[in-house]
Amino acid sequence: MERNHWSTKAVIFDFDGLILDTETPELVAWEQAFSKVGGVFDRQAYLGIIGTFGDFSYQPDVVLASYYDNEQEATEAVKKARRHSVELITAQKPLPGVEKVLREARQLGMRTAIGSSSPSSWVVPHVRRLGLLEQFDLIVTFDDVNRSKPAPDIYLKVLEGLGVKAADALVLEDSQNGVVAANLAGIPVMAVPNLVTQGQDFSGAVAVLKSLEDVALRPFFEAKAIA
Repeated sequence: MERNHWSTKAVIFDFDGLILDTETPELVAWEQAFSKVGGVFDRQAYLGIIGTFGDFSYQPDVVLASYYDNEQEATEAVKKARRHSVELITAQKPLPGVEKVLREARQLGMRTAIGSSSPSSWVVPHVRRLGLLEQFDLIVTFDDVNRSKPAPDIYLKVLEGLGVKAADALVLEDSQNGVVAANLAGIPVMAVPNLVTQGQDFSGAVAVLKSLEDVALRPFFEAKAIA
């Protein structure tokens, strides 16, 4: 009976900045690349595109290239910044609490998923490298939908794939765009900001936590049932 009850529930993870800290390394790589050429990196504009995909309101690669007179040097500078970012990211381990939440979900018999605005070619290899691929029942990425976060498409696709109602799921997010996407999908969301996203607006979250270590699945769903 216990397993049947909890197996109707699901916890849905964002990926970048929540499972793996990809955002800090990317920020560092771009800032260093701009610094080398004496350019100005627009940190606030960059923060606005975190948690989404295909948003061209700020393109650090294009801006960085504009500081070079030589096209070949510009191309090489952008490639070097991207390589540096990937090197830093590849050295990262899962963020604190990821495995703890997955373990609790498994003990309760809950469904688990990733809903990411990044493409599958980015998400899946990293999840596999971290040894977490078998821990998820479903991975939905930008490749599976027409619109990225903050549109709700990714999270709606996760619900459809898991066969779970929005009220029976919990999203874990680190960015404002992700929280908005969960809100639009009707799914309760907890925000776990990182050093890059901590200044964003998380008023749409049911809770703002310092770490995934602070997430408790059973009490959350029991409190919802009582309410």
